[in-house]
Amino acid sequence: MKSLRFISLMLLALLTLGAAVPVQKPKEAKIVLSTQLDRTAIWVGDTFHYTVKAVHDPAIEIVVDNFKKDNVNLAPFVVRDMAVRQGSFGANKNVTEIDFLLTTYESGQAELKIPSFPLYYFARAAAARTSTESAAESVAVPMTKIGLRSTLTADTLRPRDNRDIWQVTRQRWLIPLVLGSAGLIWLALQLGRRLWASTHKEKPMIRRLSRRARQRMMRDFLHQAQTIGTDSPAEQQRYYAEVSQFLRGYLSDSLEIDAASLTAEEIDTVLREHGQNGLSLSAPVKNILERCEQVLYSPQGLELAQRWRGEVQGELGKFADLARH
Repeated sequence: MKSLRFISLMLLALLTLGAAVPVQKPKEAKIVLSTQLDRTAIWVGDTFHYTVKAVHDPAIEIVVDNFKKDNVNLAPFVVRDMAVRQGSFGANKNVTEIDFLLTTYESGQAELKIPSFPLYYFARAAAARTSTESAAESVAVPMTKIGLRSTLTADTLRPRDNRDIWQVTRQRWLIPLVLGSAGLIWLALQLGRRLWASTHKEKPMIRRLSRRARQRMMRDFLHQAQTIGTDSPAEQQRYYAEVSQFLRGYLSDSLEIDAASLTAEEIDTVLREHGQNGLSLSAPVKNILERCEQVLYSPQGLELAQRWRGEVQGELGKFADLARH
């Protein structure tokens, strides 16, 4: 009975002490730090973004003046550029982000570590934020790892030692040699056939008119030319045009010269080179063609057409007489 009473008294005393001691709540952190990489692994010389994010109370002021590209040492990484952004984070929090653009030239390792560095801040009192400030405090940014890729193979990887050397047998080089030689022979035959065809191509034979056929053609044209009228300028133009065309065509068929593309002077030179027959034809041909060209292409053509009509017809008859021989 006494022991039961003693236990009851002890329990009552413990409950009294527990009610008297206040319960301590865990202290809330002032700054919550986190880091982020935009790449999980890099090649040597690559650039990447490394971001440090600090979420803190409005009473906390992060010191960002010392974050300059030349002041931050993150060896073995080189700081290419950096940017600081600050703003609100929710209803009663602020956020500070520090973005580093880093690169490295280290090699021979599987991963590298971005070293830890202190982040300084001031904690201002709520009642006197404008008058007094507490001493600067710091919090350590945690170390971050990043993988490092390398183009260098390890010593154990020897591709040439692990592969058999390809044996070149006679069949493997003989078949391509035969096929290549056959192709070259076929190309040579095709080239020879084309060369032979180009050198032995049959040229079209120019069939010259007989003397009787030329005389008949000349007689028919003289009769046709006399039927062309002399009253209108159009008929005069037609007469001289047909005389020039007939004369050039007659010389091309009978003497095998390209009279259609030659001037009167050039035709006269060619006729003189054709011997006695061509020499006798050169004078009337030159006179006829020169008069036809002046009538057809000179400003005084219409005036000369009427004046020279009889002379051209006489020269054309003289040409017809000489062409019979």
